[in-house]
Amino acid sequence: RDILAALAPEGMLPEKYYTFTDGVNIAGVRCLVSQTGYTGEHGYELYCAPNNAAALWQALLEAGAAYGLMSCGLGARDTLRLEAAMPLYGHEMDETITPFEAGLGFAVKMKKPAFIGKKALEENANPSRVRVGLKMTGRGIAREQCPVLLDGREIGLTTSGTHLPYLAGAYAMALIDSGHSTAGTTVEVEVRGRKIAAEIVPLPFYSRAK
Repeated sequence: RDILAALAPEGMLPEKYYTFTDGVNIAGVRCLVSQTGYTGEHGYELYCAPNNAAALWQALLEAGAAYGLMSCGLGARDTLRLEAAMPLYGHEMDETITPFEAGLGFAVKMKKPAFIGKKALEENANPSRVRVGLKMTGRGIAREQCPVLLDGREIGLTTSGTHLPYLAGAYAMALIDSGHSTAGTTVEVEVRGRKIAAEIVPLPFYSRAK
């Protein structure tokens, strides 16, 4: 926040999570500023005209130099969002996964009189599968679409997985049968024909409040 505040007019940055302010002048560039960011930390996303992106990027790097700011790529962002258990479209969310299965029921206002998809959600209010966290206790890293096994029987598939640097271990998220989703349950994840021990753990893996 300190870096961005140095480039923005006082009082113009959004103060609440998942809110935004439009028309903010950031280093001479008109931006929509949202307090989101896909890292699990307190961060912001900036939206501007494409032809202003390079100048905005350079201004941010210069303003952040004193704070040790450095750029990172999509792979680094993905480990951060996975630590915070943030679902990603194409992995934990797609046309075949309902918000209730993905653990996003808080974002669905079922009391609204009508909206697209309401009837389908009403018919699947108690999902047969749910999103869970997995901590790999055996040696190996689970990626997406790896079978999750309980007593040799497949109960679901991983949706995302990798080594998480901050937590110094391998973790994954998975969609599994809701009847076997209790934290502490010992399972196996099949990776390229090899079965790796894992444990169902609560989500998120990491919270900034900790």
